[in-house]
Amino acid sequence: MRVIYLLGRGRSGSTIVGKVLGAPDGWFSAGEVRTLWDPVLVQDSPCACGEPVSRCPVWSRVLARLEDLDRGRVARWQHEVLGESRLPRLLKGGSWPALERYREAMARVYAAITEVTGCETIVDTSKRPSYAMVVRGMPGVDPYFVHLVRDPRASAYSWRARRYTGAAGAPVRTRGALDATLRWDLLNLGSETVLHRAGTDRGMRLRYEDFAAAPRAAVDAVAALAGTPPTGSAFLDDRTVQVPASHAIAGNPSGRAAGRVTVRPDGEWRASQRPLDRWLASAAALPFLRRYGYPLRSADR
Repeated sequence: MRVIYLLGRGRSGSTIVGKVLGAPDGWFSAGEVRTLWDPVLVQDSPCACGEPVSRCPVWSRVLARLEDLDRGRVARWQHEVLGESRLPRLLKGGSWPALERYREAMARVYAAITEVTGCETIVDTSKRPSYAMVVRGMPGVDPYFVHLVRDPRASAYSWRARRYTGAAGAPVRTRGALDATLRWDLLNLGSETVLHRAGTDRGMRLRYEDFAAAPRAAVDAVAALAGTPPTGSAFLDDRTVQVPASHAIAGNPSGRAAGRVTVRPDGEWRASQRPLDRWLASAAALPFLRRYGYPLRSADR
């Protein structure tokens, strides 16, 4: 069970990156697996195929292999283990009963996905550093970590301007530029720590802007990290990918698109973001801008 785990902040392009990574034969984009028990199963949220997970042709068969698990109990383990205050304990390598039971339950989820799809590589866009540490110690799982970073000003613009209904069945709340970017700082710092623990043979950083500029090269780099190039390529040219029908859970509704998908850089935020929001995001992310290769003035790129 090989898992390619995308780390980072929401609104960093993980939906399209996960979709493209999951396009080749033998690779499956599962979406945000950490959300399976709550809110996805609690709400019977729709899979990217449009069907509720209980009727999805993939997830219904995955769930049939997990019928003996008490969903409420696993959801309680999930909340206990993935609370953000738990990250320091997870980073220290601590263990407690809920963590071990949750790891065993989630290892069974990945095993069921592998059995149902026939894919040996699962792309998980869960992003949270805390869940990454759960996956890292999971029995039977061979994990690789990709820290996905996007310009904080683009991320802040998306958090203010993009509105959609989340897996919990309610609109994902918008965030101001300062709030969104402070959260960007925190989650990227946590992601860096996970990447450091994983080591260079298990982790890499990928800027969304580099992926958008050269998606084929980015996919090749991730495949090289995992040491398992997919059988054949889903790329029709350097930017266009033949994407199969998606069965990803949670995440952005744009994940439902299938067929020919052309990856292009997104410049809307440059033209539409309020100057004050751009200044606030730049100031809040200042310690990270040079580290990730972003200029202080976004118009310079």
